[in-house]
Amino acid sequence: MKSFLIALATIAVVYSNAYSQAGSAGFLILRMGFSAKDLSLASSADAVTDEPVAVFLNPAGLSSAGRDAGTGPSFVLTHRTYVAGTTIDLFGTRFQAGGTSIGAGLLLSSVPDIEVRNVPGDPIATFSAKDFSFALGAARKFDRLDIGISAMYLYEKLFIYESSGYAFNAGANYSLSDNVRLGMAVGNLGTSSAMIQQKITLPAFIRLGASYSTKVGNDLSATGYAGLVTYKSGGITPSVGADVSFDSLIHLRAGYATGNDITGVSFGAGVHYGIFLFDYSYVPMKLDYSQTFTLSFIL
Repeated sequence: MKSFLIALATIAVVYSNAYSQAGSAGFLILRMGFSAKDLSLASSADAVTDEPVAVFLNPAGLSSAGRDAGTGPSFVLTHRTYVAGTTIDLFGTRFQAGGTSIGAGLLLSSVPDIEVRNVPGDPIATFSAKDFSFALGAARKFDRLDIGISAMYLYEKLFIYESSGYAFNAGANYSLSDNVRLGMAVGNLGTSSAMIQQKITLPAFIRLGASYSTKVGNDLSATGYAGLVTYKSGGITPSVGADVSFDSLIHLRAGYATGNDITGVSFGAGVHYGIFLFDYSYVPMKLDYSQTFTLSFIL
């Protein structure tokens, strides 16, 4: 436990130094969610996730393996539909190299048919906005403590304007027992070039979370999650979630987040069979809804 507290203190110092940067928010794709499982839990599991998307959320999770995760290389494909025709796609992988877990992720988003007008009336043209992020991370396990770091390359294009940059994530997970896990991460710490002569500030975050797993019966188990995230732009978003598993085959999930103007409740389900994992999430919004599909392979 002492080593976990030292890791948290180190991360907090790094975060406080980067959090004081000034500028306008950019690369909002980095705070929109990355997997069907985590989104169905209202992002309450982000700090303790054991999926390859941990490279974006808490790279310490790259060294973790849940009950269904296995120990071989894993690959994940995610497609998310969002408001205004926005799509978000992710490819991620995780594998072992000696005593180190390596993870990589490629994140793409597109907002189509943005209209251009000089005066009120019909648009004179349309264009798309695109975001791209590539992350590479590593994590190691030290008894009950996991430590991880990752680096990201970022690119954003809006009409004819472009911005690129880099960022870093760092995190720690600690297992209090076989069924209790704590996590903390800081991320999106870096810099990017200006866009339209406006300095861009990355959505730097600090994220805390915990999970508790228990057996309800011979074939029934449940995991509860509690999370909290705050971004540099301000605000604190606490969240809770629950994942009920039937024989580790069928998963039913739900979550709730507050302090967020866009989403509140979320729902999802998953089917895990052999090397295949399929997860789905549905997130209702005030004016629309978001759906996410994730297909994973565990070799």
